[in-house]
Amino acid sequence: MRTITFLILLVINNGLFAQLEIPRYEADDTIIIHRGYTLSYNSKYKQANWVAYLLTKDKTVKRFQRGEFFAPDPLIPGTDFKVDYLKSGYDRGHLAPAADMGYSMETMVQSFFYSNMSPQLPRFNRGAWKKLEMQVRNWAVEYDSLYVVTGPIFDSVMPTIGPHRVAVPKAYYKVLLQKRNGEWFGIGFVLPNASLKGDIMQYATSIDKVEALTGIDFFWKLEK
Repeated sequence: MRTITFLILLVINNGLFAQLEIPRYEADDTIIIHRGYTLSYNSKYKQANWVAYLLTKDKTVKRFQRGEFFAPDPLIPGTDFKVDYLKSGYDRGHLAPAADMGYSMETMVQSFFYSNMSPQLPRFNRGAWKKLEMQVRNWAVEYDSLYVVTGPIFDSVMPTIGPHRVAVPKAYYKVLLQKRNGEWFGIGFVLPNASLKGDIMQYATSIDKVEALTGIDFFWKLEK
């Protein structure tokens, strides 16, 4: 596998922090904790602001196969969006990938909650987005573990699908943090919700840039 040098976000020599993957959030935000990932739910746009989890090398070993488990999130009322996606022309795109959650049946099933879905164009979901997800798993195997945060980039003008008016983001982000030899390294990605060609590394950017686009403070516990 080709080795990628991570863009440096910051370098410190502190130990690991508990739940380092969780972005900064407000007291009135809807934070949902599932076994495999944590999410911040956006009731206006009918999807997560972010999903976050620690992906380890061991978790990349798929023990349970993907199935059609799409279902409302039992912890969030009003998240049955089956009719919204039906014949919409958009895939139910995972934010926390099912392939990252195949280490247990519980985590696999939870990855199919509609709170973890976002409307993605088929060529995007099955193309560049899938390639990026695969690359993240490769890095988790190579470096033993990665902190992962993924989500949509919202703007003031977005199309919607279905009677619940599920917002269709124009782009998505993914930010990664990894500790190697006692130092922290990070990288961000911003991908348009479109049919994309070429190497996914052309969509790499700094985590600071993703923070500017989303207004989200990632890995803020490292600042302590």
